[in-house]
Amino acid sequence: MTQVNSTEDRESERAILVQVVTDQVEREQIWERAELINLVQTAGAEVVGEIRQSLAHEHAAAVIGSGKLEELVALCAELEAGLVIFNVDLSGSQARNIEAACKVRVIDRTQLILDIFALRARSFEGKAQVELAQLSYLLPRLIGQGLALSRQGGGIGSRGPGETKLETDRRKIRKAISDLRKVVRAGGDRRLELRRRRARQGVFSVGIVGYTNAGKTTLLANLSRRFGEKSVGEGHNRLFDTLDLTTRRIQFHGRVFVLTDTVGFIRELPHHLINAFRSTLEEAVDADALIHVVDVDDPFRDEKMDTVHAVLEKDLHASVPIITLMNCKRESSATDEGTPLVDPIAIATVVGSARSQSTLDELLTVIDRLVGERVALHLCVPHERSDVLAQAYRAGRIGSILQDERYLRFDLDIDRRLAHTFMPFADDRPVGPETFYE
Repeated sequence: MTQVNSTEDRESERAILVQVVTDQVEREQIWERAELINLVQTAGAEVVGEIRQSLAHEHAAAVIGSGKLEELVALCAELEAGLVIFNVDLSGSQARNIEAACKVRVIDRTQLILDIFALRARSFEGKAQVELAQLSYLLPRLIGQGLALSRQGGGIGSRGPGETKLETDRRKIRKAISDLRKVVRAGGDRRLELRRRRARQGVFSVGIVGYTNAGKTTLLANLSRRFGEKSVGEGHNRLFDTLDLTTRRIQFHGRVFVLTDTVGFIRELPHHLINAFRSTLEEAVDADALIHVVDVDDPFRDEKMDTVHAVLEKDLHASVPIITLMNCKRESSATDEGTPLVDPIAIATVVGSARSQSTLDELLTVIDRLVGERVALHLCVPHERSDVLAQAYRAGRIGSILQDERYLRFDLDIDRRLAHTFMPFADDRPVGPETFYE
């Protein structure tokens, strides 16, 4: 398995960004630039210069025109940059031509994202998925990579397979890809069987999705801390903080839920990553319900919501109901006055902080009503069957308990799938008020 390196044990690389603009509106250009800078900083580099060119069509030789290429060469020399990062994908020949002119390493946005994933991967399967995505991306670009393949562990864009593997022939690389796919497929098959087993046991699955750094890990941490037996640490304020799949089991009103948090989405998520992580992403989206976490204060909130919708619908073909959490990260979140915060494709929207107890209660109440029908039973249980009362407390909500010398009579609000357990003690006569204890 690939040994990934860390940016923490070396100095930041000096990078120049090249933004190629085609038909985007100005707001999209601003968003793209800000996100690219954030990605570069997440990977451990320092942005020391930028070049921007508007083009009707990209140039075949080097994407940018000859004049801009000369400007880039001069800027690399002037600023002593060691890395050039393009916001668009480069072919092998384009990367070779630009490197030959600039005499520095050249990578594109996809390589940058793959590098961050390599940095974040911790589990065996996570590393296999990242390496699969890297090799799938690099295979058609092996010819003419130039400086990109001349160093081993040479910095951003080089973490992962490494020089030795990349300089082997295509047959060996295809064999490596085939082996990695088997590892990833085995993990997907194992999770599929776990999902089927949970369904048979009456356990509901809830996936947590959203744009990267929206607060998904923070939500999972607080839900598991409040309603579960095993908590998870809160996420950091950085892109792709969670890469490996994280699941936690919680209980709410007698129902058992398995919450799944996975990698965050991003604009134009590389298809190599989607393919490599498909089985992991399906663990989140193949659920009884999805929680879509949105950062309310993000200036590009609406665009990022649209990105998540596109990935769910077009890439993952998700068809489960969605509940959106408009996550207010700060106490005084900047919301649109007079404009309700809603997700157009969600069946319900909850507004509040992922750290707030009231928000968590409201969110789970919405999910509880959504995932399955509840029924109200009126039970008459002999005193000697106190185990039935204990089981009822675990399985649902109890209210209005009355007793006499022989029996306990109480109301039980329970998942319809579990009702058969208590039917031998059913009594048609209501005990008292319809309100159940929370």
